[in-house]
Amino acid sequence: MKRALLLTYHVPPRQSIATVRVGQLISMLARFGWEVVPVTPDLGDVIYPRSVVTTGVVDFKSAARKLIGVKKDQTTSGHLGVERGFVGGTPSLKQQIIRIGHDVTEYANRQFGWIGPGTQSVGKLLREQRFNAIISTSPPETTHQVASRVHGDIPWIADLRDPWIRENVPGRLAPLNSIDRLLEPRALRSAAAITTVSEPLADELRKRYPLTPVYSIPNAFSNADWDGIPFAEPLRATFLYAGQLYGGLRDPRPFFAAISEALRERLVSPDEMVVEFYGDNSEWLTSEIRRHGIGSVVRVHGARPRSEILRLEREASRLLLFLWNDPNERGTYTGKLFEYLGARRRILAVGGPSESVVDEVLHTSGAGERLRSVKGLRDAIVQAVQEWRTGATPIVEPHAVEPFESTRLGERFAAILNDVTSARAGSVR
Repeated sequence: MKRALLLTYHVPPRQSIATVRVGQLISMLARFGWEVVPVTPDLGDVIYPRSVVTTGVVDFKSAARKLIGVKKDQTTSGHLGVERGFVGGTPSLKQQIIRIGHDVTEYANRQFGWIGPGTQSVGKLLREQRFNAIISTSPPETTHQVASRVHGDIPWIADLRDPWIRENVPGRLAPLNSIDRLLEPRALRSAAAITTVSEPLADELRKRYPLTPVYSIPNAFSNADWDGIPFAEPLRATFLYAGQLYGGLRDPRPFFAAISEALRERLVSPDEMVVEFYGDNSEWLTSEIRRHGIGSVVRVHGARPRSEILRLEREASRLLLFLWNDPNERGTYTGKLFEYLGARRRILAVGGPSESVVDEVLHTSGAGERLRSVKGLRDAIVQAVQEWRTGATPIVEPHAVEPFESTRLGERFAAILNDVTSARAGSVR
């Protein structure tokens, strides 16, 4: 069996949506003749199995928080008594200072935190053991910087789940974008291949790296994750969102306006529906719920274990997917979309740019719809409640979502690994 070294910050049992793709790579590539050895920095919050190689890491953000006396269970904003800002709001001077400090230290971690410890540890591992290929996956992009320094003659695949260069983030410091434009080509120019999650993102990378093969390998869901999780008819028409909203970049306000309209026009009653948010319990979110007068039907929860979230998704009437209203995001799926496909409950995507790769997935699978107007969202809410009234909450057929199962992801990655290692063997001969 061939061996691949995988450099990543997200390895099971770490709880994150990014871990899903990494876990699928590890398990699925084994089916296609590749043993994957994951290497990850030890952040002190997860106990990994012995099959995972852990290394040291520099955490600039934690050092800065300690310097100003922020405790582990506190946010910097909370420690300083400042309300957190949100997209569209006018930040105070203190909020701006906190935001700059957060962005700079987060960026330092993302780009530089693993370079020293990772390069040293991975380099030692490569000297001691034989590997046929290296895969690095981001974010954070420091994984690619380590790979570019240590791969030598070993073929290396750089996997970008999100764009490295992303200049459309509101409020992001312009100098950080300039640094990204310098760092990305310096790291990726020696990659044997680049992979990303959609064709629009792949096309952008092909323009920047015309001599490097670039492939689109979308995220996926695993049937194994859903073994033993039954469907259940909800007690009320239940609309569920699980994930982060990133300060309003993923904007729920059109959906809130639609709920308010449906209730005001008595198309539905408060005892017939509930909206559940899991993961994001920010103050701005609860403030928007109050502003729209829908506190009687919208509930906000903190994070929950993924196993619990999967169970709740199969008990929902609609699974909500909030998208970023930016034309540059047309190539962004979000990993949550594929988890929802595995849940096989109807998906209601909200907002996003005029064109989005999400539309193709929803159309191909028949698993849901994407709506951008308040009226369309109101009608979708009413339809879901009407289905609940008849006890006929839809379940998506297995064959409809099968093309998005993780076996395809493993097969495509294995083919690329075989190609780059075969090309390397040919050049050596």
